[in-house]
Amino acid sequence: MPRALERRRLLERLQLLCGTSAGIEALAAPVSAIARDLVGAESGSIFWRDVDGRPGGFYHDCASAEVKDLFVTRFDELFSAPGEFNMIQMTDSKGPPIGNMSSKTGAQAFLGSNVSKYLCQPLGHVYGLDVRIDQGGRGAALLCLWNPAGRPFTGREETAMEPVRSQLGQMAQTLPGPLRWRSRTVRTAHLISDPLGLALHSIDRACESILQQAHLLGQSIPMKGSLRAAPRFCQQLAQMLQNQSNAELYIPIANGRLHLTATIGKLLTGDRSRRYLFVSVDSQVAAEINAVEQVCTLPLTYRQKQIALFGMQGGKRAQCEKRFGVSPEALKKHLRAVFDVTGASSWRDLRDVFVDS
Repeated sequence: MPRALERRRLLERLQLLCGTSAGIEALAAPVSAIARDLVGAESGSIFWRDVDGRPGGFYHDCASAEVKDLFVTRFDELFSAPGEFNMIQMTDSKGPPIGNMSSKTGAQAFLGSNVSKYLCQPLGHVYGLDVRIDQGGRGAALLCLWNPAGRPFTGREETAMEPVRSQLGQMAQTLPGPLRWRSRTVRTAHLISDPLGLALHSIDRACESILQQAHLLGQSIPMKGSLRAAPRFCQQLAQMLQNQSNAELYIPIANGRLHLTATIGKLLTGDRSRRYLFVSVDSQVAAEINAVEQVCTLPLTYRQKQIALFGMQGGKRAQCEKRFGVSPEALKKHLRAVFDVTGASSWRDLRDVFVDS
């Protein structure tokens, strides 16, 4: 367990990240790392469901491509049976939101499951600590921490996860804010399928890499090897194009989102033309998340970090005193520190310092 000061910093970082309202998927890596460091766990992972309650995707901080591929390509066969231990059952659980796997019954169910046999044992995971995140009366995500033999989780670690569950739960109930999404690459990635989005005709290497790193379930996207089938989102885009000339779709992924745009094109071959679906794929990250991570490395107090981020998000300086409960004199003192470490010369500069960095 970390010392009090480090624990406080970890929870402050989590609170600032959750304050972006970017979503659990977009924060998968930092949230897993924070939870792991709070209890000194060996590894962390997150499983989430989509807006319709179906398995949506996952993130694991140390799993190999082979293990991830098994989870993706054989999920329905091995990891979704009702009545046995799996991620679906754990997010459906009506029991305590923390520590089901730490109980005697839960531990036995876990050790006898396919999750343990095919996923955890190859990684040396013997003990698990689960944190269920609820949204609108149902389980929306499951954060799991993992330890090797000889390091079982205790009630102390379960207690340490309560503020994590609380922060993530509050964020899950909050409508996403107006985030500034930025592309991770400068190159346009794309794929081409038949006009119904059923058969994959071609895909460039950049697109294949983006999709395999997205950790999506139910999209026919393997984590290893080459894509041989059109992702299922192609069918959704094709249906949208029946009533419009362009289609656009956003899908939450591990540590960001996918921005998909599609059009129907025609290929002339001799006297005939053949229609096809052209899909551009862009992997994006929210600038606000990058700003939080940058601010958390600066020698500022928690209040000063809040003020700096508020300025980055376009907040008005005149609102700071009421928003943060500080006097005009205290605000001036905080801003001097913020300007000094960020290089900003004014309140207006804060927006450019963080968004454009």
